Amino acid sequence: MNEHAAIRPPAEIVLAFEPPFRVSATEVRPPDLEIEGPDGVRTLEPRVMKVLVALHRGLGGAVSRETLGLHCWGGRIVSEDALTRCIMQLRKALASDPGVALETIPTVGYRLQVNAAPSAAVGSPEAASKPRRVSWIAAATAVTVVTLGAAAWLWSQRPAGWTVVDFRPLTSERSFKTFPALSPDGRQVAYAFSESPSGERDIHLRAVAGGEPAPVTSGPADDFAPAWSADGARIAFLRWTADGTCTVMIAVVPRGGERRLADCRTSQSHPTWVDDRTVVIADTPPGRDQARLYAVDVETGAARALTTPPPNALGDAEPQVSPDRRRLAFRRSLLIGADEIVVLDLRSGRERSMTSDGWKAAGFVWAADSRQLFYASNRGGAFGLWRVDVRKPGESHRVSLGLGVTSFMRMSADPTGGIVVELSRPRSGLVGLSPSGEVRSRVVTESADWDTVEGPDGSLAHVSDRGGTADIWVTDPQSRATRVTTRIGSYTFNPSWSPDGQRVVFVAVQGRRADIFSARRDGSQLRQLTNDGHDKRMPAFDTSGERVVYVERRGEDFRLMAVSPQGAPHPVPGGAGWRTLQRSGAGVLYGQRRGDDMVGALVDGAWRPLGPVRPSESWAPANDGIYILDPAARPSPMLWFQPWGGPRKRLRDPGPLAYRLQASARPGVILNEYLTDSIDLGHIRLGPARDQGS
Repeated sequence: MNEHAAIRPPAEIVLAFEPPFRVSATEVRPPDLEIEGPDGVRTLEPRVMKVLVALHRGLGGAVSRETLGLHCWGGRIVSEDALTRCIMQLRKALASDPGVALETIPTVGYRLQVNAAPSAAVGSPEAASKPRRVSWIAAATAVTVVTLGAAAWLWSQRPAGWTVVDFRPLTSERSFKTFPALSPDGRQVAYAFSESPSGERDIHLRAVAGGEPAPVTSGPADDFAPAWSADGARIAFLRWTADGTCTVMIAVVPRGGERRLADCRTSQSHPTWVDDRTVVIADTPPGRDQARLYAVDVETGAARALTTPPPNALGDAEPQVSPDRRRLAFRRSLLIGADEIVVLDLRSGRERSMTSDGWKAAGFVWAADSRQLFYASNRGGAFGLWRVDVRKPGESHRVSLGLGVTSFMRMSADPTGGIVVELSRPRSGLVGLSPSGEVRSRVVTESADWDTVEGPDGSLAHVSDRGGTADIWVTDPQSRATRVTTRIGSYTFNPSWSPDGQRVVFVAVQGRRADIFSARRDGSQLRQLTNDGHDKRMPAFDTSGERVVYVERRGEDFRLMAVSPQGAPHPVPGGAGWRTLQRSGAGVLYGQRRGDDMVGALVDGAWRPLGPVRPSESWAPANDGIYILDPAARPSPMLWFQPWGGPRKRLRDPGPLAYRLQASARPGVILNEYLTDSIDLGHIRLGPARDQGS
């Protein structure tokens, strides 16, 4: 069935979503049904306010009776008396403002003229005395227009710089607002809303000018990543259900019904509309791990691949179509911690990398000129806003925000230079749990801390952004923190302790390469153990404390590798196919193999299965089994222990903020808590500022 015929209603004005505006000396506030002019504040009937909004949208042109019927009466048949009555009330309300004129256009409709001035009557002396001068003025104006047009064209060929000219928060209530998407006219923002960090999300709408949000979806499913169609009438979004089903959905806004577009497998990023009939999503093909972009036909649901990432890349995500609909920008993840922004020409199929230094790229948006790309990157330390000219790939320039230390992740832009971004103040809790699940220690930070492992003396090695970028830190049992690394690359992750608790091994990404490093816990004796640049993750010392075992990925092939300071990397017997790796306090290596959710141990060079762990669950090894956390359990996360040779055993509830488990060299496990109490949305307005050096 044709979607438009099936669920698309007339585009009636929704006053709750209309921002305030001015007509001459009169301020109009549609959500409040108020206008404030020279004679004070007046209240209008809802239908009269809709007529005023519709006429204002006409930008001084004639608005037909049919258009008014569509936008103000929802397409229903409107009597002449009803429309005339609204016009008479509107003229009366605006009568005190001499700069406003509401004209009747015979047989057509009405026109709202702002700052209208009386003109000389045809045939008057004033009018008769002007023709020759007007002709000269017209000729001069024509020459000026041509000259200015040529100058504007030449000026447009220069790369424009950008700066923030305005910033204001859009939300402030305690909840989680993520995946923002600005409407094409810049008046509304759609986003994913949830009360808690692990709660199911719904799609909400909010007027950029202010007002209360309105839900587009509701129910037990997890709805997120909205994307507007070009006409602003529909939203595509992703839906995950409790059974793990992923679906691409389309809804008519604000609440005009929804329908399933296509199934998906692992999609977690924004879709984008290329045209009225095509939505582009990021997803993985059946039986593969590497995400790519697909164009989905809105009418049929048929999908075709748009990109084929190189074999060693992790995949493509976050497609964003340019305003002129000619190009598609997306993020290509080369390995954990290293990204590129790539632009695909939709006509020729040619790809060009806009960035090539491997720094992470989070959210990104197009400028209205379809030439500039703005993106969030940690290339300057904390995530900041950068831009790159599509005609000059590789030359990125930082956008001056003037907002202090502000980090942006996902974002969305409109054609007027407005950008909506996610704003958060990440905070983490690191909790040590006894074997029974009792809390034995807790560290609360004012930063984001993750990848936490506990050493033999109770010290924590972890990644933290408290220094402005992701570095390795050690926090001792007295909560004294020591910085082990200082920006040795674009990203550091997966620290692990030596058996004696004196050294830490980790992965550092430098450019487009990942290698294994080790250092003493005070940051001294930094050593690079590998130098091949392949994608690596989850290093761990063996029981000797000399050899380091880690997971290596080449394309879609995974295996365990080992390296020592004196030797070259070599495969570990029995390690083919291992995609995850963690070390217990006793030195046993646990992990999962590709295509299998079963956790097992490497014992005498052979795989020994222990038990299954679902993809949504987090696990960490102990000497006699594994701990398992289900952060998505309802009504709150659940903690389990899976022993060798027995069923899972339920432990004490870990609290509503638990989201991940990490290994401990002592009996028990480390629990990561997500203490951020909200994620808000902020609105930036960018303005051109010519680059003197470009």
